[in-house]
Order: sequence, then C-alpha cells, then structure tokens
Amino acid sequence: MTDTALARVRRLSRTFEIVAIAGMLFIVAGAVLAFLIPDWTRNLLLARLGQTGITLPLTPATTLAAASVIAVPLGVMLYGLWAVRGLFREFARGDVFSAAACRKLEVFGLTVLAQAPLGPLTAMALALVTSLANPPGQRLLVLTLSINDYFALIVGGVLVAVARVMREAARLADENASFV
Repeated sequence: MTDTALARVRRLSRTFEIVAIAGMLFIVAGAVLAFLIPDWTRNLLLARLGQTGITLPLTPATTLAAASVIAVPLGVMLYGLWAVRGLFREFARGDVFSAAACRKLEVFGLTVLAQAPLGPLTAMALALVTSLANPPGQRLLVLTLSINDYFALIVGGVLVAVARVMREAARLADENASFV
C-alpha cells in the first residue's frame, strides 16, 4: 500500500472510529429512552411486531420484560460495534493486515451474523413476555421474518469469510517475508 493510500485509510479509520463510538452512545441512550417513554416503547413494539404490538398491554412489568429481551440483541450489537471500533483503531495505526485486525473483523462479522436469528427470536420473545398478562387464550407467540434478517445472515457470512481470508493472507505474507 502506498503512503498516500495508507494516509487516506488512516484518516478514514479515525473518522469511523469516532462514528462507531458515537453510534454506541446513541444506541444505549435510545434504548434507555425507549423504555422510559411509553410512546417510544409502543413504537418499538410496533416496529418489531407490526400491528400485533398495538394491543399488547404496557405495564411496568411487561416494559421491564421487554427491555430484558431487547438487551440481548442490543448487547450483541454493542459488542460488534466495540470490535469494529477496535478494527478502525488498528487501521488508523497502519495495521491493516494484522492478526488483531482480522480477529476484530471476524468478531464484527459474527455479531452481524448473530443478528439474523436474533431478529425473529427477539420478536417472538417480545410478543410472549408482553402478552403474559393477557388471560389464557389471548397470549401471543409470533414469528416474524424479514429481509433484514436474511441480509444480516449474508453480510455477516461475507464479513467472517473476508476476515478469515485476510488472516490467511497475512500469515502467508509473514511467511514469505521470512524467506527474504
């Protein structure tokens, strides 16, 4: 990589490291507010469950249960963003093909990949925990599938594969460098 290209990668990486950190802060703040403001909680349920979310009761217990369910994919997402922040930090240092950079890219890919099953499972768990207060026969168990879940599966798989290819390329480059 030329010095000019590496300088561009470093600048871009420093910018996106900041974007990743800001994103993590906004996600946490948004999630907290989503469960403190009842209208936002209802909007979150509507987004995840569609029209089914309109009729579900929002008591303090169901809101806490819903927050607990949402905490799982949110935690996975934050872990992935933390890894990608570290990836950009590696790139900003000029360590583009280091083992650490490859590992961080793989972790990010795995967290994106994990979002694919977490999407439908989260919707299912949300419907279940928010309808538990309903009388028997009126409790809900829903299965939602989205093109976003499929997209997370494909993008996550691509990222994991690229990370593994990068790791092998870095290993081969180190091996070849030792011969010279």
